[in-house]
Parts: sequence; C-alpha cells; structure tokens
Amino acid sequence: MWLVDLFLLAGAVILACLCALFVSAARTDLALRREGVCAVGRVRKVRMYTTSEGYDRWRATIEYGLPDGRTAELVRSDERPEGGCYQEGDEVTVRYHPARPGRGTAVHPEHRLPPPPGPRALALLAVVCAAGAAGLVVLMF
Repeated sequence: MWLVDLFLLAGAVILACLCALFVSAARTDLALRREGVCAVGRVRKVRMYTTSEGYDRWRATIEYGLPDGRTAELVRSDERPEGGCYQEGDEVTVRYHPARPGRGTAVHPEHRLPPPPGPRALALLAVVCAAGAAGLVVLMF
C-alpha cells in the first residue's frame, strides 16, 4: 500500500511542478507583452544539427540592435524537417524585454505566431492543475 501512496505523491509533486513551470512561463510571456520592445533584426546564420535521437533540427541566430548602440543575439530552434522558416539574411521582428535583451521572441514576417492564451485561460489551467495535484494528495491519505 505504501508503494501506491509513494506513486501518488510523486504524481502530485510532478503535477505541481508542471503547474509552477507553466505559471512562470505565462508570467514571463505577459511581462514581455506588456514591457517588451520591438526591434528589427537580421538572421545571421542558420545551422542544422542532429539530436542524440537522430532527428534533424535547425538553429537560427538572429542579431538585432539595442537603443544604446550595442547588438544582441537571439537563438531560435526550429524542428521542421524542411529546414525551418528562417533563412540567412532574412529580416525578422524581435520582441525583447529591455532588462534582458538576449531573451525574447522572433516573428518572421511570413509566419505569424499564434496569440498566447489570455489571463483567464492561464488562470483556469492553473486552477485545474492545482485541483489535480490536490486530488492526488487526497487519494493518498
């Protein structure tokens, strides 16, 4: 019986950690949307690499200028087998946080990113994850 309790406790911990990671990512995305700055960048290089599982992936390095004259780089990975959506020399729009210019998102003019979920959807998902974790804890005891 203790093995089942241990399994349920592990499930609750994993679910709670996933909920915390999701909420953290959502907060970062919301901060980027509220306080983000847009800049025009250029794809400097696109390289293919192979994962340890044998899959081909593409990594694009995008360089863009900051208001103080410095440059920053953003590295984006693409899993599309046809070579990704970035080509060397392409111009892309980069949205970054002023306090951390190396972290942000790049939007290729031809491929728009889908809008992120709104605050209500994020809150609902967090409540569902928390209820699932609480349910697993209740099942244990």
